[in-house]
Amino acid sequence: MLSGTLWPAHPRPLPGEALSSWFIRCAHANGMKAQTFAVRNFGHQRQLWNRDVDRFAPDWLLKTMSERTGTPLAQVKKMTALLFEGRLFQTKNPSGQLRWWLPLNMYHRTYRNFGIQYCPQCLAEDAIPYFRLGWRLAFYTFCPKHQIMLHDRCFQCQKPVAFHRVELGKANLLDAGSMNHCWNCNSLLSDAPIVPVDKWHKRPFTQWEALLKIVDRQFRDSGPFNKARLILWHQMCRLIVSENLAPDLQSHICSVVKQPVLELVKNRKAFEQRDLQERHYVLSLAAWISDVQAERKLRIAIQKRMLPSNQVYRDLKGGEIAELDKLFVLPPSKRGGK
Repeated sequence: MLSGTLWPAHPRPLPGEALSSWFIRCAHANGMKAQTFAVRNFGHQRQLWNRDVDRFAPDWLLKTMSERTGTPLAQVKKMTALLFEGRLFQTKNPSGQLRWWLPLNMYHRTYRNFGIQYCPQCLAEDAIPYFRLGWRLAFYTFCPKHQIMLHDRCFQCQKPVAFHRVELGKANLLDAGSMNHCWNCNSLLSDAPIVPVDKWHKRPFTQWEALLKIVDRQFRDSGPFNKARLILWHQMCRLIVSENLAPDLQSHICSVVKQPVLELVKNRKAFEQRDLQERHYVLSLAAWISDVQAERKLRIAIQKRMLPSNQVYRDLKGGEIAELDKLFVLPPSKRGGK
């Protein structure tokens, strides 16, 4: 039964939907642009698009979305990075780099980083195109349903995806477009090229795909969730992209698995700040050395001086070290004090 607290139109969250995507669908369902809808509900003092609401949604936004749509608050919170807290990372800090989370690098409501990804076939098949929360994760580089690579920018103009901006300067967009359009050039994102994912080694890609499906199910019925292997996977990604910490690790893995050595961007950017193609390449190498045979592979790399042993536990906290010890144990003398 409808109550006076509900919006006239209050669409339910779609499977795996991100909070930002759902808010825009609610605005459009009520016949308003997202900016107008936000002002009507929160006033001019509470700005919505000067922050990454999928990462750090303020309490007033979460509460309003829950009350005005009749959706349990716990479900609304799961449409944000809170879903991954205690799973992909220990705590969700409001600022700074968050493990596995793609940053937007916001500047005056524009994005300078390619932090929003999409699967063109998913958007094409959606009755109402929407954006998934899982697409904000650095390891979500291909679609497990369609077996194709994601995109992290408009394929035509190369601008970052910013679906909250598709209405700017377009008075009739609510009748003519959707979040499937590029805000800059109006191209349909669902028309992006289809690139099949190259699964060059069965075991790591099988584990990788299983993780993506767990994320899609929001960790429901996921069975045992191996935090230790996920921590190790991220550590290897960090070391592979580093110029100083483990400069020979990439070439070592490539020589073993017979993959080409690609030149990585040489800067101090965190792994999560790199573009999709580079992340996917690095993830695939790191997935191989972090699989069920990780202990043997890591010991070989250390013995050959391709992986400094004191970097394996670098920057990890006590609980994370304990998790990693379940897979690979180094004596204290080899940990470099970590």
